[in-house]
Amino acid sequence: MDKTYQPHAIETSWYQTWESNNYFAPQGAGEPYTIMIPPPNVTGSLHMGHGFNNAIMDALIRFRRMQGRNTLWQPGTDHAGIATQMVVERQLAAQGVSRHDLGREKFLEKVWQWKEESGGNITRQIRRLGSSVDWSRERFTMDEGLSEAVKEAFVRLHEDGLIYRGKRLVNWDTKLHTAISDLEVENHDEKGHLWHLRYPLADGCKTAEGLDYLVVATTRPETMLGDAAIAVHPEDERYKSLIGRHVMLPLVNRLIPIVADDYVDREFGTGCVKITPAHDFNDYEVGKRHHLPLINIFDQNACVLARARCATSTARRTTRSTAACPTATRTWTASTRARPSSPSSRP
Repeated sequence: MDKTYQPHAIETSWYQTWESNNYFAPQGAGEPYTIMIPPPNVTGSLHMGHGFNNAIMDALIRFRRMQGRNTLWQPGTDHAGIATQMVVERQLAAQGVSRHDLGREKFLEKVWQWKEESGGNITRQIRRLGSSVDWSRERFTMDEGLSEAVKEAFVRLHEDGLIYRGKRLVNWDTKLHTAISDLEVENHDEKGHLWHLRYPLADGCKTAEGLDYLVVATTRPETMLGDAAIAVHPEDERYKSLIGRHVMLPLVNRLIPIVADDYVDREFGTGCVKITPAHDFNDYEVGKRHHLPLINIFDQNACVLARARCATSTARRTTRSTAACPTATRTWTASTRARPSSPSSRP
């Protein structure tokens, strides 16, 4: 007998015995009891969180199995499409090759090769944990049967009027050309500038100070082309008389309304906020409250479009000739929150 316990050899041997004898397959006669394992991403390795939830699920499934219940703990892995694409593209980049050089079919072959390699590591780790899953029922989220089930579910939901297609803001990755979830976005603070720009008032209106323009403070002057409104606080005495009026959007000569919204901080900047619903999450919410159009000014590479794309037909347009060129009255250094930092831009 060994002087010290050798867990790897002993546990591996016993697990192979359990698996080969199909001990983890459903075989009880009692009421069914099933757990679908939350599928870990195929791109990585298990972490402490996986060990924790697997221990809980294993305890539950073994307890019900000993009670004579017809138990099933089904294993599987998640394709994690964006993360997988990133890993494979990095491997190709190390060889001086891009996915565009390979073409779609060859690139997909590389992705599937990586899935087999990385997915095998995940399943080895689950076995090493001693998890009593039924490996004969292992699934992958891109399996044909699962894909068909997802499509069937979406079709039924659509036919029942429970889902619909609409315009929404997303976190867009300009390299991978896909939307990414909030969980994959890294926000970080950076030093920027607070730009003060003049927006000429339309129809001869003037401010309480006798000015024929509003000064808007912004850290995002590049989105000005997609502005749909100027917002002021409803109780701001400086601008109360202008609510419902319009300004002329510089450069494009488009009339946009002045709206009142509690979102505006009267103490920040000039108290006037440019609202760009298509390019800011807070502005998107303001836009919904005031039924403003979403005017997209960027293409999939984040380059400014030659012609903006409007999601509705409610945008007011005019060709009125006016000296409405923006005037940067001053700039201040400001701390801003940059969003998003996409997965493809991470080291």
